Amino acid sequence: MGKKQSSAFEKNITAIKTMIEHDGFVPGDRIPSERELAERLSISRPAVREALRTLAYLGIVETRHGGGSYLLNRDDHAYIEIIAHFLVTGESKFEDLAGTLRLIEHAALCKLEDRESLRDHLETDALFREVLIQSTGNDLYERIWRQVNAFYLSFGQGDLYTRAERESFLNDRSR
Repeated sequence: MGKKQSSAFEKNITAIKTMIEHDGFVPGDRIPSERELAERLSISRPAVREALRTLAYLGIVETRHGGGSYLLNRDDHAYIEIIAHFLVTGESKFEDLAGTLRLIEHAALCKLEDRESLRDHLETDALFREVLIQSTGNDLYERIWRQVNAFYLSFGQGDLYTRAERESFLNDRSR
Protein backbone atom coordinates (compact mmCIF):
# COMPACT_ATOMS: atom_id res chain seq x y z
CA MET A 1 0.00 0.00 0.00
CA GLY A 2 1.50 3.31 -1.08
CA LYS A 3 1.93 6.38 1.08
CA LYS A 4 -0.97 8.22 -0.59
CA GLN A 5 -3.32 5.21 -0.23
CA SER A 6 -2.26 4.67 3.36
CA SER A 7 -2.86 8.31 4.17
CA ALA A 8 -6.35 8.28 2.62
CA PHE A 9 -7.11 5.00 4.39
CA GLU A 10 -6.06 6.45 7.75
CA LYS A 11 -8.06 9.62 7.11
CA ASN A 12 -11.18 7.57 6.41
CA ILE A 13 -10.81 5.61 9.63
CA THR A 14 -10.17 8.81 11.56
CA ALA A 15 -13.19 10.48 9.95
CA ILE A 16 -15.49 7.64 11.02
CA LYS A 17 -14.05 7.52 14.54
CA THR A 18 -14.39 11.31 14.86
CA MET A 19 -18.00 11.19 13.66
CA ILE A 20 -18.77 8.47 16.21
CA GLU A 21 -17.28 10.60 19.00
CA HIS A 22 -18.91 13.87 17.90
CA ASP A 23 -22.34 12.27 17.52
CA GLY A 24 -22.11 10.86 21.02
CA PHE A 25 -22.51 7.20 20.13
CA VAL A 26 -22.18 4.83 23.08
CA PRO A 27 -21.44 1.10 23.07
CA GLY A 28 -24.35 -0.81 21.62
CA ASP A 29 -25.51 2.03 19.36
CA ARG A 30 -26.03 1.30 15.69
CA ILE A 31 -23.84 3.59 13.60
CA PRO A 32 -24.98 4.93 10.22
CA SER A 33 -25.03 2.60 7.23
CA GLU A 34 -22.20 2.45 4.70
CA ARG A 35 -24.28 4.56 2.32
CA GLU A 36 -25.00 7.20 4.98
CA LEU A 37 -21.34 7.32 6.07
CA ALA A 38 -20.18 7.65 2.46
CA GLU A 39 -22.55 10.55 1.85
CA ARG A 40 -21.91 12.28 5.13
CA LEU A 41 -18.12 11.97 5.01
CA SER A 42 -17.78 12.39 1.24
CA ILE A 43 -15.88 9.17 0.74
CA SER A 44 -16.65 6.17 -1.46
CA ARG A 45 -18.66 3.22 -0.20
CA PRO A 46 -15.77 0.78 -0.82
CA ALA A 47 -13.54 3.07 1.27
CA VAL A 48 -16.18 3.14 4.03
CA ARG A 49 -16.47 -0.64 3.87
CA GLU A 50 -12.68 -1.03 4.16
CA ALA A 51 -12.54 1.38 7.11
CA LEU A 52 -15.42 -0.41 8.88
CA ARG A 53 -13.70 -3.75 8.31
CA THR A 54 -10.56 -2.36 9.95
CA LEU A 55 -12.54 -0.87 12.85
CA ALA A 56 -14.21 -4.26 13.33
CA TYR A 57 -10.81 -5.98 13.33
CA LEU A 58 -9.64 -3.51 16.00
CA GLY A 59 -12.71 -4.28 18.11
CA ILE A 60 -14.21 -0.80 17.83
CA VAL A 61 -17.31 -1.76 15.86
CA GLU A 62 -19.13 -5.00 15.13
CA THR A 63 -20.66 -5.45 11.70
CA ARG A 64 -23.62 -7.81 11.53
CA HIS A 65 -24.41 -9.19 8.08
CA GLY A 66 -27.58 -7.43 6.99
CA GLY A 67 -27.92 -5.78 10.38
CA GLY A 68 -25.57 -2.83 10.26
CA SER A 69 -22.58 -1.86 12.38
CA TYR A 70 -22.63 -1.31 16.12
CA LEU A 71 -20.22 0.45 18.43
CA LEU A 72 -18.54 -1.93 20.83
CA ASN A 73 -17.38 -1.26 24.35
CA ARG A 74 -13.86 0.12 24.10
CA ASP A 75 -12.49 -2.59 26.35
CA ASP A 76 -14.37 -5.56 24.85
CA HIS A 77 -11.55 -6.89 22.73
CA ALA A 78 -10.43 -10.39 21.84
CA TYR A 79 -7.14 -10.02 23.71
CA ILE A 80 -9.10 -9.63 26.95
CA GLU A 81 -10.84 -12.95 26.31
CA ILE A 82 -7.46 -14.56 25.66
CA ILE A 83 -6.01 -13.21 28.90
CA ALA A 84 -9.14 -14.10 30.87
CA HIS A 85 -9.18 -17.65 29.51
CA PHE A 86 -5.49 -18.01 30.26
CA LEU A 87 -6.04 -16.96 33.87
CA VAL A 88 -9.36 -18.63 34.60
CA THR A 89 -8.41 -22.05 33.24
CA GLY A 90 -5.38 -22.21 35.49
CA GLU A 91 -3.05 -22.49 32.51
CA SER A 92 -0.97 -19.76 34.05
CA LYS A 93 0.61 -18.84 37.30
CA PHE A 94 0.50 -15.51 39.04
CA GLU A 95 4.19 -15.17 38.24
CA ASP A 96 3.37 -15.31 34.51
CA LEU A 97 0.95 -12.43 34.91
CA ALA A 98 3.40 -10.34 36.93
CA GLY A 99 6.15 -11.16 34.43
CA THR A 100 3.98 -10.05 31.50
CA LEU A 101 3.20 -6.80 33.27
CA ARG A 102 6.88 -6.21 33.95
CA LEU A 103 7.71 -6.83 30.26
CA ILE A 104 5.08 -4.34 29.13
CA GLU A 105 6.34 -1.74 31.57
CA HIS A 106 9.99 -2.39 30.76
CA ALA A 107 9.26 -1.78 27.07
CA ALA A 108 7.59 1.52 27.98
CA LEU A 109 10.59 2.48 30.11
CA CYS A 110 12.97 1.76 27.23
CA LYS A 111 11.01 4.16 25.02
CA LEU A 112 10.84 6.90 27.65
CA GLU A 113 13.11 9.80 26.83
CA ASP A 114 12.48 11.85 29.98
CA ARG A 115 12.66 9.52 32.94
CA GLU A 116 12.84 12.49 35.31
CA SER A 117 9.13 13.07 34.71
CA LEU A 118 8.53 9.92 36.77
CA ARG A 119 10.52 11.14 39.77
CA ASP A 120 7.47 12.93 41.21
CA HIS A 121 5.60 9.63 41.27
CA LEU A 122 8.04 7.36 43.11
CA GLU A 123 5.97 7.14 46.29
CA THR A 124 3.24 4.84 45.01
CA ASP A 125 3.84 1.88 42.75
CA ALA A 126 0.43 2.10 41.06
CA LEU A 127 0.76 5.77 40.12
CA PHE A 128 4.38 5.36 39.02
CA ARG A 129 3.43 2.52 36.68
CA GLU A 130 0.36 4.32 35.33
CA VAL A 131 2.29 7.52 34.56
CA LEU A 132 4.98 5.39 32.91
CA ILE A 133 2.47 3.74 30.59
CA GLN A 134 0.62 6.99 29.84
CA SER A 135 3.94 8.54 28.83
CA THR A 136 4.06 6.22 25.80
CA GLY A 137 1.23 8.17 24.19
CA ASN A 138 0.04 4.89 22.67
CA ASP A 139 -3.67 4.32 23.31
CA LEU A 140 -3.71 0.64 22.38
CA TYR A 141 -0.61 -0.09 24.45
CA GLU A 142 -2.22 1.67 27.42
CA ARG A 143 -5.49 -0.23 27.01
CA ILE A 144 -3.70 -3.58 26.91
CA TRP A 145 -1.68 -2.61 29.97
CA ARG A 146 -4.85 -1.55 31.83
CA GLN A 147 -6.42 -4.96 31.26
CA VAL A 148 -3.33 -6.92 32.29
CA ASN A 149 -2.87 -4.61 35.28
CA ALA A 150 -6.52 -5.06 36.32
CA PHE A 151 -6.01 -8.84 36.38
CA TYR A 152 -2.81 -8.35 38.38
CA LEU A 153 -4.56 -6.11 40.90
CA SER A 154 -7.40 -8.62 41.28
CA PHE A 155 -4.92 -11.02 42.90
CA GLY A 156 -4.33 -8.50 45.71
CA GLN A 157 -0.58 -9.08 45.78
CA GLY A 158 0.37 -5.46 46.42
CA ASP A 159 3.09 -3.48 44.70
CA LEU A 160 4.80 -4.89 41.64
CA TYR A 161 8.00 -2.95 42.34
CA THR A 162 9.66 -1.78 45.52
CA ARG A 163 10.57 1.88 45.85
CA ALA A 164 14.24 0.94 45.38
CA GLU A 165 13.36 -0.77 42.07
CA ARG A 166 11.39 2.28 40.93
CA GLU A 167 14.36 4.52 41.75
CA SER A 168 16.73 2.22 39.90
CA PHE A 169 14.54 2.54 36.79
CA LEU A 170 15.21 6.27 36.80
CA ASN A 171 18.95 5.92 37.34
CA ASP A 172 19.78 2.90 35.17
CA ARG A 173 20.02 4.07 31.54
CA SER A 174 20.73 0.54 30.28
CA ARG A 175 17.06 -0.40 30.73
